[in-house]
Parts: sequence; structure tokens; C-alpha cells
Amino acid sequence: MLAAASGVGLGVAGLFTYNAGLFVHDLGLAIGLSRTTFGSAFFGSTLAMAIALPFVGRSVDRYGPRKTAAFGSLSLATGFLALGTLVGSPAAYVLVMILIGMLAAACSPVPYTRAVSGAFDRQRGLALGLTQVGIGVAAAIVPPLISVIIAEHSWRAGYLALAAIAAAGLLPAVMIPARDLAPNMTDGSTGFRSVRRTRLFRLQLIAFVMMAFAFAGMLAHFVPMLREAGLSAQRAGAFAGLIGISVIVTRVVVGWLADRVRPAFLGAASCALCASGCLSLAVGGASLAPIGAMALGTAMGAEADLVGIMTARHFGIAVYSRAYAMQYAAFMLAAGVSPLWVGFVADSTGGYRCALSICALLLLIPIGLFLLVAKLDQLPRSR
Repeated sequence: MLAAASGVGLGVAGLFTYNAGLFVHDLGLAIGLSRTTFGSAFFGSTLAMAIALPFVGRSVDRYGPRKTAAFGSLSLATGFLALGTLVGSPAAYVLVMILIGMLAAACSPVPYTRAVSGAFDRQRGLALGLTQVGIGVAAAIVPPLISVIIAEHSWRAGYLALAAIAAAGLLPAVMIPARDLAPNMTDGSTGFRSVRRTRLFRLQLIAFVMMAFAFAGMLAHFVPMLREAGLSAQRAGAFAGLIGISVIVTRVVVGWLADRVRPAFLGAASCALCASGCLSLAVGGASLAPIGAMALGTAMGAEADLVGIMTARHFGIAVYSRAYAMQYAAFMLAAGVSPLWVGFVADSTGGYRCALSICALLLLIPIGLFLLVAKLDQLPRSR
């Protein structure tokens, strides 16, 4: 579990999303990157990742989580290296971002959570929550560090530092089991094809899609939003670190609670908290940045946790890799579209206040969907 937690933190989920926005301001000055182009590049990378994730699930089933994760870590480090050395135009930036999404999908949480899910039965929710804490630790530590490197050296040096950090992910990747610790664990699942046709699977997938579509764009635009409000790069990066701290706390709490209450209720509650945080940012601006950061971190921590927890709970370990990969791919695809619409609204209205209000309204949809999922979930607690 410790190796898996380190792996997800040093993988694409821990290093890519939370640090992408740190470079927007400097890339705009250096190569003419606009907010809309940044959103398009982020969407392209996420679309490529969403397309690749089902193949990652199959790779985990065929080759095991170790080889899959190691390939992804190597690809992520190479991608950051390319961003820091080869990018000289918006077109080159978009291309490299797409390649990172496609190849680094292999070091997403899919292989790591599959290894943990195969090793734990009782209190699996807590085990998965503790595994995902690695992403929160990376989100809390790395953005402030990279912000300082960018401010004191250059944006290229920031990408080179990220490449070195991503390369360190090879170590935990080779430390996770090559195969399940409990290879014969089954739960009588009827197969992934049958699972994906169920109403529960469809409702759960749509709930995660709508949640990510509503709020995930604010993660990528959080630092640019604070920079436009007049904050320095270092102070904005420090506030972004609060997102990571919230992610850490939320993942442990949600993992523990998921063994005691229906996880879908936790999804609805996190959406409500995130909506409140977005409204706070829309009204108070940078003065309420800590509240907004904690709300966004709570939503991200809960969603990333609940994708794995609810997939294992509702559909079983026998189909976990492919079911989780499809759920996570849909979540990432929506998370990739979200910065695009947020950037478009911000460019059209001259600020982020309208986008924040829209985000709060959109979050009402997944709240209703999670409540429907909770109604269908009649399984006993896993404690």
C-alpha cells in the first residue's frame, strides 16, 4: 500500500493536473500561449488519456500492475523533459501534452488501486483512501516547490524538475506486486460486459462525469485566477498547496467513512461543499482563496477516492481493472473538457466570476445522481 501510495503521487494523477496551471502565465509571455489554447491542450491530453485507459486496464490484467506502472512513469518523465527542452510554440506545447496523456496513462491510479484492491477485502475503502493520499501529498508539496523554481530560474527549469520527480516514480512502480497478492479472490461477477449494461453502472458513471465536468476545470485555472486577482506566483502556488492538503485529509476521511455509510452519499456531500466553495470565490475573490482551495481539494479527493471504492463495492474485484478504467477514463475526459469551458467563459466575460457561478449550478446535477445511486446500493457495509 505504501508503494502504491507513492506511485500514484509520483504518477500522472499527482504531478500533471495540479502543476499544469503553474506554467500558463510564463508560457503566455514566452510562446504566446492563451488561456483557451491551454484549455485545449489540457483537454487534448485528457482525451488521449481517456482513450488509453481502457487499454491500460487490459494491460494490467495481462501483464500485471508492475510493468504497466513502470512504463507510465518513464513516459511521464520523458514528457516533462520534452516540455522543458523542445517546446517553443503553442502547437508544440499541445502536441507534447497530448502525448503525455496517451502514454503516461499507464501510471494513472489504475494499476496501483488494482494491486491494493486485490490485497484487501475488509476495510478496502480505507485501504484505497490511504493509497490515494499519495496524490494529495504530491499536490501539497510539489506545486509550491515548482512555483519557487519557476520564479527563481525559469519555466523550463520547472519542467525539468518535474521530469526528475516523475522519474523517481519508477521506484515504487517496481515495488508493487507483479500480480495480485490474492490471485484467486473472486466475488461471482458475471463479467464486465454484463456489468456495464446495468443501470447502477450507468448512473455511477454519469454522476462522476457531471461532477468532474462541473468543477475540475477550476483546479487547472485556480492559479491563473489568483494571478489575475493580483497575487504573486509564489503566493498563488502556496494557496494551490492548500488544495493538496484538503485532498489528503478528504481521502483518508472518505475512505474510512465509505466502509460505514453508502459511498454515494459521500459523493453528494462533496459536491455540495464544492459548490459552496465556488460561490465563495465568486463573491469574495482572492480574499476567500483558502476556502475555495479547500473546497476544490475536498471535491477532488472525494471523487478520486470514490471512483475506486464504488467500483470495487458495486461491481467486484473480478472486473475491477476494466470497470475502474472506464469509470476513470470518463472522469478524466470530463475533467479535460472542464478547463476548456472555464477558459472560454473567462475569456468571454473578462474574469472567472461567471464561471464559478456556473460551476456551482452544475454541481446540483451530480448531487441528484449520487442520491439515485445510493438508493440502488443495497449492499452491507464492508467494515
